[in-house]
Amino acid sequence: MEINLFQDDEPQKFEQILLFPYPDLKRIWVRAWIVAKLDQNPNVEIRVMNPDGSENNSIYLIAHAENKINSTLHLRKPEAGVTYRVLAELSLGMGQTVEVLDHREFDMVLEFRDPEEGQQGFGFGFPQVQAQSAASSTPNA
Repeated sequence: MEINLFQDDEPQKFEQILLFPYPDLKRIWVRAWIVAKLDQNPNVEIRVMNPDGSENNSIYLIAHAENKINSTLHLRKPEAGVTYRVLAELSLGMGQTVEVLDHREFDMVLEFRDPEEGQQGFGFGFPQVQAQSAASSTPNA
């Protein structure tokens, strides 16, 4: 019996993105899941935009080989209760040969959400249960 670890019948895309602001509101715990494709290592960019549209901070991973991302973003001059825009892009190639595979946008209100208490994070593609199970691997604050 062969176990296929790749999802060749699906296009490469974000399956889920989940963000949780830390209690200090200066850091954001970022988790993302990507459809796994054989021999296809996409670039991953996740940007947090200020309310005025300028970029606050971002993560950029070139030719990312894993289907799971777990990172922390540090916000510049965070403002509690303010709505930030999150942009996520999955692409292949560099320079003028970039092919965008997936682009997602969603809002994030800068307020503490506790995954250990089952509180919903910000993002898409996950049921409430996902936020609860995320607590098992919450990074140390």
